[in-house]
Amino acid sequence: MTDKEVSLNKGEWSEIYAFMKLLKDGRIYAADEKLERLSESMYLPIIKIRREEKEDGIYDYYTADEKESIIKIFHNGQFIKEVSVEEFDVNAVCLYHTLTSSKTGNIKLNEVGNLKLFFEDIYVKQLKAKNTQKADIILEIIDVNTGFRETDGFSIKSQLGGPSTLLNASKATNWTYVIHGIDDAIMDQVNAIDTKNKIKDRMNLLRAVNAEIKFSEMKNFVFNDNLEMIDSRMPEIMSYILLYRYFDNITKSDELINCICERNPVGYRNNKIYNYKYKKLLCAAALGMLPSKEWDGIDEANGGYIIVKVDGDILAYYLRNRNAFEEYLLRTTKLEAASTERHDYAKIYKENGQYYMNLNLQIRFDA
Repeated sequence: MTDKEVSLNKGEWSEIYAFMKLLKDGRIYAADEKLERLSESMYLPIIKIRREEKEDGIYDYYTADEKESIIKIFHNGQFIKEVSVEEFDVNAVCLYHTLTSSKTGNIKLNEVGNLKLFFEDIYVKQLKAKNTQKADIILEIIDVNTGFRETDGFSIKSQLGGPSTLLNASKATNWTYVIHGIDDAIMDQVNAIDTKNKIKDRMNLLRAVNAEIKFSEMKNFVFNDNLEMIDSRMPEIMSYILLYRYFDNITKSDELINCICERNPVGYRNNKIYNYKYKKLLCAAALGMLPSKEWDGIDEANGGYIIVKVDGDILAYYLRNRNAFEEYLLRTTKLEAASTERHDYAKIYKENGQYYMNLNLQIRFDA
């Protein structure tokens, strides 16, 4: 590991902060839907944290017991070292102060005290989880009520940096709509709009000419199938939500759900169904489902979600309390407009005499 090689953003550094602080604390508290501790008694003791180094295999870091303030490190099942809890605490505090005081987007390893030497001392080389996996940290925890021990993966999100994405935009997250009631002149007029708020202005022009926009298909059939795994009508439901987002400029998830419940475009007898289904989508995106990767419906982050708060506290949504987690996701996310050029949307095109437009889905945590 060299200083030149290691430069991470605050969200990525928060994964390391969580690793050190959770080892020091030896427990993780449960969060309610407002991201506050449920109570001081609602926590899970952490037995160990497991890390897999690409070249060196498995390292297990056992939390301290009541008699000793020592963290024991095992490599591939063999004991190799003891490190004091105080060392983890000091370095976690140092990293936290660096993250909260830095004005830059990325922070280099050599800018954080003696962290490089500490990582070498505790055999940490790979500082962030792979982008293709949802589980950022592996914890072995114990249920205080049953005594049952289990090893679970958790996804980590942080409030210390900029708001992170829940579902990333790509061409795979485009919905295709057929447009009726326009001609080539209107198509050219719409596409020529290049204002600061060009998506909103293009949609306003289509509204002004009374264009009819109907969902045609999703561009990516893998994502379509993943959504149908959640519900067979999920692609259609999301097509309406995207229209409300871009036509009416409603961005917050909870407000969009209120809107679709009121309009009830699918015609459900119980319009609360939209709320239920959309929260399942948010939860799936948080715990394992990726748009362009075939999904089997299994949560990769099977333990839940860990949040690093602005004050440095760390709370978790356990999947055993999925309702609170889903409500948190609904309250704290928004649909964001990503780059139109990069993701090829918000522009009318013509095929076989018919007009079409793509609209794109990206979900981000709200600031």
